[in-house]
Amino acid sequence: MAKQTVGIGTVANDGTGDPIRDAFDKINDNFNELYSNAVIDTSVTVGNSTVNSAITTSGIVSGNTTDNVVANTTELSVNSNTAYSSLSKTALTVANTTVANSTTLFIGNSTVNSSISTTSVQLSNSTTNTTLTKNSLLVGNSTVNTTVNSSSVSTGSLSLSSNTLTLGTSSISANGYTYLPNGLKMNFGTVDANSTAGQAVFSNAFSTNAYVVLASSNTVGGTYAPAVISYTDTAAEIRTANQTTSTVSFMAIGV
Repeated sequence: MAKQTVGIGTVANDGTGDPIRDAFDKINDNFNELYSNAVIDTSVTVGNSTVNSAITTSGIVSGNTTDNVVANTTELSVNSNTAYSSLSKTALTVANTTVANSTTLFIGNSTVNSSISTTSVQLSNSTTNTTLTKNSLLVGNSTVNTTVNSSSVSTGSLSLSSNTLTLGTSSISANGYTYLPNGLKMNFGTVDANSTAGQAVFSNAFSTNAYVVLASSNTVGGTYAPAVISYTDTAAEIRTANQTTSTVSFMAIGV
């Protein structure tokens, strides 16, 4: 229906305008048309000779000869002569070098390529390659390779700027324990020992057994020299040849 204009006469109260009933009938028809046909049949345009924006039944276009923005039922695009950006229901593309879709996020150019997919994150160029997957983190090239996964960290060379490298848990005290590289553990401490008694109980029992137990007395004299007569995963039996008790230091290494 074409828009109906209410006749208001030539001058006020000259009697040539539409009767009130006819005037409001036109108004009702116009409103009914708007409410029953919300879709614009052609276009709504906002612009001038430099910038033009148009809304049609198929899309929204905002732009000029340099930049163009389009939004429709399947895609949102922003582009120019040098860069193109597109958002669709399956992918996001920015400047032709960044792509995000249901399986991969790709960032790169001829020099550097970065990719994020459902299984990995990869940062790379011709010199260095870094890959993060659900099972491991790989940093390296043909010379140095570093791998981090759920069970290990492997590196061709490792440098620490601080003085502390923490391996597992520890108890740093007079009688304590700490973990060592390659799965080893060390228990250390002191025990009062003589010719009949001297059980050194480990602060943290070994899961398998102690492999080496060393003991040293702090008392001068041949009869005070300690000897490790037996050990298990939980304790070591240490004795001296003297009936007088002396303090013995011990160290045990095992797994």
